[in-house]
Amino acid sequence: MTNNTIQPVFSSETLSEWLTHLEKLHPNAIELGLTRITEVGKRLNLIHFDAKVITVAGTNGKGTTCAYLEKILIDAGFKVGVYSSPHIHRYNERLRINLKELDDKAHCEAFAIIEQARLDISLSYFEYATLACLYLLQQQHCDYILLEVGLGGRLDATNMVESDLSVVTTIGIDHIDWLGSDREVIGFEKAGVFRSHKPAICGELDAPVSILKHAASISADLKLAGKDFNFSVIDDKNWSWHGQKELSPIKQTLMPMQNASTAIAVIETLAIDIAPQQLIKSVETASLGGRLQALSGYPCDFYIDVAHNPQSAQYLATQLQRLKADKGEDCKVHAVVGMLSDKDMSATLAETNLFISDYSFVDLNCFRGASSALLLEAYQHSQNYNNVTNNIVSNTTSNINNDTTSNINNRHNVTCYKNVQSAVDQVVKSAAASDIIIVFGSFHTVSDILTNWQG
Repeated sequence: MTNNTIQPVFSSETLSEWLTHLEKLHPNAIELGLTRITEVGKRLNLIHFDAKVITVAGTNGKGTTCAYLEKILIDAGFKVGVYSSPHIHRYNERLRINLKELDDKAHCEAFAIIEQARLDISLSYFEYATLACLYLLQQQHCDYILLEVGLGGRLDATNMVESDLSVVTTIGIDHIDWLGSDREVIGFEKAGVFRSHKPAICGELDAPVSILKHAASISADLKLAGKDFNFSVIDDKNWSWHGQKELSPIKQTLMPMQNASTAIAVIETLAIDIAPQQLIKSVETASLGGRLQALSGYPCDFYIDVAHNPQSAQYLATQLQRLKADKGEDCKVHAVVGMLSDKDMSATLAETNLFISDYSFVDLNCFRGASSALLLEAYQHSQNYNNVTNNIVSNTTSNINNDTTSNINNRHNVTCYKNVQSAVDQVVKSAAASDIIIVFGSFHTVSDILTNWQG
């Protein structure tokens, strides 16, 4: 959509005022398509970069794959810029140069450049932010640039940039209003980041045929997980990677081995000369905020995770199983959950039900945020996924917004709260030292915790 009226040039020296301006510029929070952003990108020469550009798409695992690559490349002595979204706590998190954020002043200056260059073109928040971060990356003269796709791939704003290698991490069902509910259709959209006659990596172990067909149609040099590279578990502590060479043993961490495997495949494909033991050490020490991130200052083990769809919840469940086994039979897992209303809440909760002792559902007070009542309804439906008969006590749901209201069935204790912090405060009081608290369901949920965390 193009606004035919010339926009007045906005100017500010504060990041908060710029972000408010961005939110008001475009009528739609999300508008896929490359026409508008590419026009502005060409004006600022943001299509081609001197650095090696790696674009990473996928339903889940984009952030951790970028984090693995980032750590590997930095440890090898390269200057690395990463653009990712959404941010969890601060806008500045969206851009990292060798693991460091740029200050507010740099972002404000970049916004001013985009404001001047866009003229009468209306840009969405994500398009504007993408252009500004690309401008900053251009000024940083990096050796490698990692671009995390925001939504889909083919029509995502990041796909404006000509990349040297493209990655698809996993394919699951999410963002169905934009991408559909069919893995083949979603796979085609994600594969839209592939480039003709250039290397492409697919880390999905069950790759849709659409990915293979699209890669073949444009003569992309596609390498597939399970065929050209793979990983295998040695024991409950270690794993190994197999490509043209083998790396073993690699210590298991809380971040997915599958995404580490994909990152290593990228390094091998680009023929970057890194000693095996150095590569292993980088993989073992990589981390990313909000992905089973442990928070200190609580009386028991406390984790936050941005898992928000069935695929990511499935991985979270496997890690909770590991953590619970390490703690012993007395360990209970207390979950605080807040989700967006357009997510598949029932299927997501079905993945974690087996390893959760009790749920605290919270109202997520943001755009598209689900109420605790809606989460409770989704939880009831999730019981059907697990073949468990639901016995929620009657006459309590009318008071669902009262923090003290409990709803008990034959599997879990369920309590609803008006916000994340009130739920956490109550759960911390009741948890034993041997227990685990996990807060998950959305970037917004995790952000609410970090806002009040004094670690």
